[in-house]
Amino acid sequence: MYTVGKSEQVDEQIAALPATALAAFQEVVLFLQVAPWNGHPFMRERPDSPMRTRTFGEGGSGMVTYLIIEYRRLVEIIHLVWHE
Repeated sequence: MYTVGKSEQVDEQIAALPATALAAFQEVVLFLQVAPWNGHPFMRERPDSPMRTRTFGEGGSGMVTYLIIEYRRLVEIIHLVWHE
């Protein structure tokens, strides 16, 4: 399993999520703990890059961008967005 980390900025982005998005976000966190490499590459030209994205929520309304630090088994959430 991977540890999921986040900055204060990401904590603020999480706090701004609507209540209806929180369960879907928690599912993404579980996904990141188990299989972060299954996310989409941030840059399609570099499919093996450790920078990844994953959509969540109904219709893909949310997206997390994260960095995998394999040797530490760490996933650092870099950015979180939600569009209604």
